[in-house]
Amino acid sequence: MINDREQINPIPLSRAVVDRRYRVLSVDAKGAVRQRMLDMGLVPGICLSVVRFAPLGDPIEIRIHRFLMSLRKEEAMYVIVTDLGPRPHYGQRLGRGRGPGRLRHFHGRR
Repeated sequence: MINDREQINPIPLSRAVVDRRYRVLSVDAKGAVRQRMLDMGLVPGICLSVVRFAPLGDPIEIRIHRFLMSLRKEEAMYVIVTDLGPRPHYGQRLGRGRGPGRLRHFHGRR
């Protein structure tokens, strides 16, 4: 689960940096908030990246696989993560806008 390259330096997700990858170590929230996080895929061991912060710093938008999720800063304080390094850029923006060739399928022309 943890590679040799990973350094175990746990920080709360609320102190994470944009365009970095993180691995979730634990979710310490209680009650319905914890259950909502777990149901949406924020489970220990999963890798995520921080996409952006709102202009005033709250909420935080994170990407888990191809799923975007927003968390309030007080909720993100209960998610403990470790840094995995910079997020790889593949030249694509997944999950946003129309993909190439989509119009051809529905309209027959580009």
